[in-house]
Amino acid sequence: MSSVDRAWFEMDSDTNLMIINGLMWFDGKLDYELFIKILERRFIQRYERFRQHVVTGVDGRLYWETDLHFDLRTHVRRIALPEPRTLEGFQALISSIISEPLDRRKPLWRFFLIEDVDGGSVLLGRIHHCIGDGIALTRVLLDMTSETLEDSMRIDIGGFENMRRQKSRDPLKQLTRSARSLARNSVDIGKTLISQALLTLEDPQHPLKIARSLGLISAASAAILAKLLLLPPDRKTVFKGELSAIKRVVWSQPLDLTRIKMIGRAFDATVNDVLVSAVAGALRDYMLQVGDNPDAGNINAMVPVNLRPLEEATELGNRFALVYLPLPISLPDPVARLQATKHHMDILKQSPEPFLVYQILGLIGSLPEEVARRAIWWFSSKASAVLTNVPGPRQQIYFAGQPLRKLMFWVPQAGEISMGISIISYHGEVMLGLIVDERLVPDPHAIMEHFMRQFELLEHRAKTEKKPSHETHHEVSSIPIVVETPDDPTTRNQA
Repeated sequence: MSSVDRAWFEMDSDTNLMIINGLMWFDGKLDYELFIKILERRFIQRYERFRQHVVTGVDGRLYWETDLHFDLRTHVRRIALPEPRTLEGFQALISSIISEPLDRRKPLWRFFLIEDVDGGSVLLGRIHHCIGDGIALTRVLLDMTSETLEDSMRIDIGGFENMRRQKSRDPLKQLTRSARSLARNSVDIGKTLISQALLTLEDPQHPLKIARSLGLISAASAAILAKLLLLPPDRKTVFKGELSAIKRVVWSQPLDLTRIKMIGRAFDATVNDVLVSAVAGALRDYMLQVGDNPDAGNINAMVPVNLRPLEEATELGNRFALVYLPLPISLPDPVARLQATKHHMDILKQSPEPFLVYQILGLIGSLPEEVARRAIWWFSSKASAVLTNVPGPRQQIYFAGQPLRKLMFWVPQAGEISMGISIISYHGEVMLGLIVDERLVPDPHAIMEHFMRQFELLEHRAKTEKKPSHETHHEVSSIPIVVETPDDPTTRNQA
């Protein structure tokens, strides 16, 4: 197991499981036997990782080893939504399932075929983060689908990866060139910096002083490392506190992508800027609702940034880094929040920080378990949420003889982070998902209601306020986050 994947394997805790959970809705009833055959051929046989479990070698390292007792039936469960079959009951069922850990003696994934949901079926997939990141696992799951109804019932046909694709350039090429030398420097000094940081947390500048005295890092690398080392823990809010082992999940109704783009054009912002600013507004409204004070200062979200070239989208493993994005909850005006969000996002898009953080994640995975956990806690203390965006197909797709109606997933949270915010696009629509710790946020539906209200406020302002004269029209796809190329916005990538 690579050191980066091991870092995610070791992040599992009693209160935060490193499992990516995803839902696929179908209007009709999925044929169970056909589903099993497709799973066997397009999932199990294509990727040997899903037949392997994790073992510890005599050298203390972790290895992937074929499970000699692997049985597909132990990884698939067929259940019916119990009465009363309401949205609240369905969300409660999903919440109870995703609060359970996976069996580490077996390959680290499971599927649940849930029937009698709005007259159709829902497929819940659970895959451990150490197997792959959001981009890779989304592509793997979609590779079981087809672009026609007829092909979706054939178990031997190629899936999503064989669909027609628009030609696109690697959106990371330019940023990679500008940051490669900085990342290379971070490889050489990273282990020393991490060790020193863990041993001298009371003096976070100490490892930076050592590195500078040895002449090991450039001024740009030093600035980025200083930012990470000096960034204080996120301030105390209703979203920070002692965690429980119970998670709650909710999701929004699908939003038409054209509505989001209209807001973005009005304020010279991307799709992601619009959605994240609405999320910040929702968190502000929730804090006011429960008696917390959002005006005391902003909070940070930990944002995954994809480092995987598009042509390697179906390779398993973790190829992403993390950056801290300020969420402007202290600003009461929706447009001001949108402008602040755009400002912070634009800064991150030009930063080589993700490449340095990726190296640090790999180093954490090579540390002793207890020391690694301390490092994870240190990083997670600087954020109140994990916020991520995964692009889905732009066209209608099919699975096992049924059209896929909508997609949702939930990002796991590391260390002491209590909340995950997920955005996913599919077939011209975007959905927002929220996973929270039940002890800290017992009513996540309220946040989702505030999100819809904040989105509508932005939409109203976009329709009634005059556009800035310097506006440039961004035809932003549902694939924004931190890395993009201005001349080809349809290839924007994120983890």
